[in-house]
Amino acid sequence: MKAMVQFGLWGNCPNNCDFCLRLERRDYTHSEQLEWIRNIKENIKTIDWKNEFEYGISLLGGELYYIKNREVQLEFLDLIDTIIETIIKPSDTAQYSTVTNGLYDPEFLFEVLDKFKNTVGMDRVDINFSYDLKYRYANEKMRQKALSTIYAVRDRYNYTCGVQMILTQHLINLWKEGKWDINEFMEKDIPGCRFSFLYPHPINTGKILFDFFFNRKDFLDFLMYLRNANFEVYLNFINSTKNSGTFKYTGMRYRADGYKTDQKPILSDGKEEIASCGHSKLYRCYADSDKCVLCDLQLIEGEF
Repeated sequence: MKAMVQFGLWGNCPNNCDFCLRLERRDYTHSEQLEWIRNIKENIKTIDWKNEFEYGISLLGGELYYIKNREVQLEFLDLIDTIIETIIKPSDTAQYSTVTNGLYDPEFLFEVLDKFKNTVGMDRVDINFSYDLKYRYANEKMRQKALSTIYAVRDRYNYTCGVQMILTQHLINLWKEGKWDINEFMEKDIPGCRFSFLYPHPINTGKILFDFFFNRKDFLDFLMYLRNANFEVYLNFINSTKNSGTFKYTGMRYRADGYKTDQKPILSDGKEEIASCGHSKLYRCYADSDKCVLCDLQLIEGEF
């Protein structure tokens, strides 16, 4: 199956994005972090990576690379060894995918990436940095810190880092006002990187963000601009949006008392809730319409 298993380890994070989608909003203790890393190592051994999840594994936080406790760091590095030996090495297609905010000293991230570089190569790593123009950074210093980490990974490994940005009404408004251009942004702020948009997700902070979810007409207008201005980014958005509802299964979803470490990966967190159009309800993300974003993209691209 052309799919991947995604594990969310914990909610611990040095940042406090206004639009955070984390459902579990407490920090794990060091002992809880150790326990959960070990649980995932056990769960990995029960999954059929060759036939069911041939595209590999994704690890998410919170923020995984902000770990300060050395015992937790070493346990995480042992998890990475397990991933390399159990998932990556036996496969021609499996990757290690991860998303990070870059708001930390990257030395521990380097330890993780060095393990891949020295065994299977960096082409088996898909690392994406989250970067947004509003609601992510409290100040300019934080934005510059994220960029410095992106540049450090790019230069240390001669690697094309992924940079992900949520496509919001705020960004579309900047484009409409002539204050933002896709190619200028990529050349000036993230040279040598691969850029992609994400459609907006549910907000689990309790905050009301009036320019987060986009209006339908503005979104479709922006999409036509993007198609003409940078077809690679446009096509990536089409494909990633199409696949997002079915590509990444959640591993070890249940953590209540009595949970088991042999849980099978499932579609969860809204992916399993199907609207009348046949797509996940997560695609109902317009601010001014109950239409489905994926349905609109299919109309534009002729059912892909």
